[in-house]
Amino acid sequence: MIGTGGKRGWDVVDTLRINSFGRSAPHDAAVQQGFYTALGLEVEHAVTQSSKAQMQELVDGVWQVVHTNADNVFWWVEDNAADLLIVLATAGQPGQDFIVRPEIGGYEDLRGKPIAVDAAESGYVTPLRVLLREHGLSEEGRDFTFVEVGATQQRIDAMRDGRCVGAMIGSAQSRELQAAGFPMLDSINRLYTHYAGSTATRRDWAERNPDLLARYLQAHLRGMQWGAAQENPGGGPPPVPGFAWEGLREMLETRRAVGLLRGPVDPHRFATQEYYDRAVASLAPSAS
Repeated sequence: MIGTGGKRGWDVVDTLRINSFGRSAPHDAAVQQGFYTALGLEVEHAVTQSSKAQMQELVDGVWQVVHTNADNVFWWVEDNAADLLIVLATAGQPGQDFIVRPEIGGYEDLRGKPIAVDAAESGYVTPLRVLLREHGLSEEGRDFTFVEVGATQQRIDAMRDGRCVGAMIGSAQSRELQAAGFPMLDSINRLYTHYAGSTATRRDWAERNPDLLARYLQAHLRGMQWGAAQENPGGGPPPVPGFAWEGLREMLETRRAVGLLRGPVDPHRFATQEYYDRAVASLAPSAS
């Protein structure tokens, strides 16, 4: 509901439940800097350990908004008949390395062995399939197997205890593992010129709550701006992050390259800029 009393005078505070992998810096900034309060929002944030659980809970209405890998949305829409919609895509880097156990000296040593993943059909495993194919490992179940264990820490644990011989690992944990003797075999970063982080919701919920969604996106974008300003003090007002259509397109190209995309490479099938535009129209030119 739209408040009537000015910047901090909302007569009704709307509650949103959001979900992401790990801590969300824009969310923390929006809480600490009062961006939510200024827009009449109270936002409850939870962390997931599995993209499949996250997306199913989004479909079921546990969460109104999730921050997730766009490839998860592609798969759930095309293969699970979920009516989901990406409402924000921001440029970034995947920041994921393919880390293996110390006894793995190259791709051929992976043949026939288990690799720890979050979900076998989507997410960072899609570009991982590209890396494996580049080195002659193309058939799942014969050349390799995927073992779904969950988020980053669960994948690390599966490698450490020997259940799996490799996994996609985020950059910070990747450096720690390399220091502990787990080599980086490859990185998916080299596969992309553009990449996009994504924010998604249910299409029907967005259509029923356009103002509420736009206010949330506005606060999230302000949180991103605030974080950028802290990283570059004195550098002038940070720009509003644009909608990363090209990043979504490249991610779809990756999905098509490994035979997982059913329809055309068209990000507009999965995303809309409508709510982003509403948010940006009311966004101050810089985070204060």
